[in-house]
Amino acid sequence: MASLELWIVSVLLLSSGIVVAQNLVIRTTSEEICTTGKGEDGICVYQYQCTDGMVSESGENIIDIRQPLDDCNDHLMECCAEPIKTTTPIGESSDENQQPGDSSSTTSPIPGGEVANETQPAEPKRPPVQIPPYEIEGCGHRNPHGVIFTIENNQFSESEYGEYPWTVAIFARTRAGSLKYLCGGALIDRAAILTTASCLHPYRLDVSSLVVRLGEWDMSTVREPIPHIDSEMEKIFLHPQYGMTSKINDIAIVILRDTVELNHTIGLVCLPPAHSDPPTGADVIGVGWGVVPNFVEPRKLPQTILKKAQLRHLPHELCQQTLRKLMGRRYQLHASFLCTTAQDSEMLPCSGDTGSPYMAETVHGSDRYYLVGLSSWGYDCNKQSAPTVLTNVAYHRQWIDEVIKGEDLNIWSYVYEQQLEQQSTNDEE
Repeated sequence: MASLELWIVSVLLLSSGIVVAQNLVIRTTSEEICTTGKGEDGICVYQYQCTDGMVSESGENIIDIRQPLDDCNDHLMECCAEPIKTTTPIGESSDENQQPGDSSSTTSPIPGGEVANETQPAEPKRPPVQIPPYEIEGCGHRNPHGVIFTIENNQFSESEYGEYPWTVAIFARTRAGSLKYLCGGALIDRAAILTTASCLHPYRLDVSSLVVRLGEWDMSTVREPIPHIDSEMEKIFLHPQYGMTSKINDIAIVILRDTVELNHTIGLVCLPPAHSDPPTGADVIGVGWGVVPNFVEPRKLPQTILKKAQLRHLPHELCQQTLRKLMGRRYQLHASFLCTTAQDSEMLPCSGDTGSPYMAETVHGSDRYYLVGLSSWGYDCNKQSAPTVLTNVAYHRQWIDEVIKGEDLNIWSYVYEQQLEQQSTNDEE
């Protein structure tokens, strides 16, 4: 497989030091040659760069993630024929200034003194991926239609590419040197991740073995248009009152060794104000790479593309009543938890969803989001009637702010603008 290399071509129009235009062009260092279904020589390109079997730069930017695999062996790609170079008719030259005998002639002699056309296939070249300038400010910006392309035929609740850019994947290095997926998390500062303590507690004394991946979408491929970034952890903060058995205060903060650069697939999520729960019945969106519950039929393959789930906020008292039917009538639901219920049974979180972010819109219709919870536990991901129990982010907001301040990071990076305006009004009063 050809290795990927990122070339950055920038058009800088500076006004007060601000970059107002920038293009990212992604190419391969050696193009991937393939054979099309018609037996023709081709090149692996993104599906939308192939029109009627020929390489094109005017596609509709749609990728069918259920399209049968071809010689490229990747559902994002398609083996597409290269156009043939047009050659000059016999005895003519394509260059008006060309001199007789010039070695650059497009024709060549053949025995008997005649001249024949040279028909040469175009030099293999994948069309560049044009990425619009990244000019987004603030946190919680969702990309509802995806970045660069939109997917179709997403039968298993797959998210769009780059739809939730704050979502991260956390891995542990194995003794063999490979990476093992552990859990999800959310980027709240360019150097800070929010996840669950239950995910990181076993590794608290071995931080160097952990890796945070940002900008990930499909774990089965490395051919996403914008390469993901793997970042080392510098330190972990587990909540001091985390209960290993009870799972209360199941929250942790990861400080990254290096500050990451934001782009269309790596962004920040907003945090809700302290002690503020979503309205009863409010829509909540959860995302993660966890497996689908066993009771869902027909059985589905493990999730490699980031899935999304539509849920609703379940009030604390109602959630406690429901859990008491499953866990005993004296069960007390701690205030550090937040509950949701799935609108569709196959969207229930399950194994591998720990730490995954759950969001609610800051303002209806804004496509800006608060991180209201982190997937913590459920009675049984195979039981349809059980609510999903999340770590309540707003409940822990004060602790989060204290840790971020203590690390000399910016607590305003995850504050929604209306919160800033409200804080300014309160300060004036």
